[in-house]
Amino acid sequence: MKNKRIADLQRKLIDNNLDVYYLNSCDYHLSEYVPVYFRTIAYFAGFTGSVSTLLVDREKAYIFVDGRYHLQAEQECVPNDVEVIKLGTEGALNPEDFLAEDYKGKTVGLDGKRTSIDFAKKLREKGLNIRSLDLYSDLIENRAPLKRDKLKELEIEYTGQSRMEKLDNVRYCLDGKVHIINNLESIAYLLNLRGNDIAYTPVFMSFLIFYEDDVYFFIDVERLKAETLDSLYEDGIIIRPYGSYYEFLKTIRKKTVLLDEYKVNYETYRNLKRRGNTIIHMTSIVEEMKAIKNDTEIENIIKANVYDGVAMVKFLKWMDSQDKESLDEYEVADTLNGYRLGYKAFDLSFNPIVAYNANAAMMHYGPTPEKCSKLKNEGILLIDSGGQYKEGTTDITRTFALGPVSDEVKKHFTLVLKSMFNLSEVKFMSGLSGKQLDILARKDLWEEGIDYRCGTGHGVGQVLSVHEAPPNIRYMKTASGSEDYPLRPGHVVTDEPGVYLEGKYGIRCENMLLVRKDIANEYGQFLSFRTLTMCPFDLKLIDKRYLDDKSIAALNRYHKEVYETLAPYLNDEEKEYLKKATREI
Repeated sequence: MKNKRIADLQRKLIDNNLDVYYLNSCDYHLSEYVPVYFRTIAYFAGFTGSVSTLLVDREKAYIFVDGRYHLQAEQECVPNDVEVIKLGTEGALNPEDFLAEDYKGKTVGLDGKRTSIDFAKKLREKGLNIRSLDLYSDLIENRAPLKRDKLKELEIEYTGQSRMEKLDNVRYCLDGKVHIINNLESIAYLLNLRGNDIAYTPVFMSFLIFYEDDVYFFIDVERLKAETLDSLYEDGIIIRPYGSYYEFLKTIRKKTVLLDEYKVNYETYRNLKRRGNTIIHMTSIVEEMKAIKNDTEIENIIKANVYDGVAMVKFLKWMDSQDKESLDEYEVADTLNGYRLGYKAFDLSFNPIVAYNANAAMMHYGPTPEKCSKLKNEGILLIDSGGQYKEGTTDITRTFALGPVSDEVKKHFTLVLKSMFNLSEVKFMSGLSGKQLDILARKDLWEEGIDYRCGTGHGVGQVLSVHEAPPNIRYMKTASGSEDYPLRPGHVVTDEPGVYLEGKYGIRCENMLLVRKDIANEYGQFLSFRTLTMCPFDLKLIDKRYLDDKSIAALNRYHKEVYETLAPYLNDEEKEYLKKATREI
């Protein structure tokens, strides 16, 4: 059956003399997670994952997804007459190479406000003509509005630096150059403000421009409380309406402008380039500022993970007492959310993944009331979840047995757990990147002929997005090259190897790590990791035949620390449960 929504888009292609139209999953700020308003790929193709690309030509539609979403896209998009391109598999071209091969010399339509400078530049370099226009908005029925709630200030006891200190640091680095920031996390970080425009990520729709001696903040003034407006004014920040941003760009002429081509939209570039400005493409200094946590932020993120661990232990104790056959995945997710939000969290950091057996092979599977599996007193359950606390953002995955499991499951779980500790226990030279360290988390799985089609770890924001650049632990190449970025003291990253067997099960173990200085000697500065996440692993899934003495010692040390850290926050029954869960092996 023909997809009517895709057909409507194809008619507009013809009407506008376009050969193919490009749609990504971003918003005007190139965010990974976006307001519902921007979930246009879900509208046209039915895909509900967070990252994808949709190409629609006059005859067909194609969706491009990475390894996290291969199975999900097959299930959601094929019934909607959309062909799935599985990135990372043999012969699968990325969107720009696909366009260059099939549409060279043709005209590609795209929304320049939702496309990065880098992507548009690649298309031009590959011989494609591009036209920036919104071809789709008037086709979307009942589109959700953008949020307009008031913003909140994050106090210095949580940020460790005042707004003025951060702004002055940026000005010092700019040395009079113009700097334009589209990235919402960077703006929230710099201004010590938080919002709720995007689910689970406390940011707000805005732009920021450093222009000569002034800082321009593009946000509708009714979103600011009187005291916030006063404090911004005291810090010399000039407020302009959100919708006036592109008109303001037209006033910037013959200046040297710093842009991050991966995080600034193409429409911004077009406006600046037309007016004789010299464009310098570089990673914003703000990216590194927010990624390196200061002493106050580190103290707070440690607290946040303790609070998260307490909520997790309370949940795991509840889960352990249940007849699993009386539950489904959605009920489990809802109960876990209740424990987190009922303790210290003000929000979740993402929609939890609660996946039973084969569902867990889909890395970003999420149960809904209408679509979820019943549990049984057998097999395994994977739970990937996290919270937003005033002290920080958390991300944790645990896989545990609901009853009897096969020897193969135990083997794979044990290898994943060992792989996680292989990375978290390493001491390494300063200057090494995530790409260079990634093999530590994969080598034991590679020896079994197994790999996972995603990174091993990502950066985590501070009361911001659960995914934060630039820290990135993976051997696979990314568009921005973040895998080559050196890990530095103060970075917070995840460590989450896994095994995903289609139609059978998925296993993942994940802890958050803080990069810290270790010894310094004649060879230079060494770095190591401090584990932040405090929560037990399921000992019932361990087969000691696949662990060496070093791994066993690491697990026992970790479980001892988990018990000693969390016990003061628990009642007697909870302590007893945790003591058993963290016993030595």
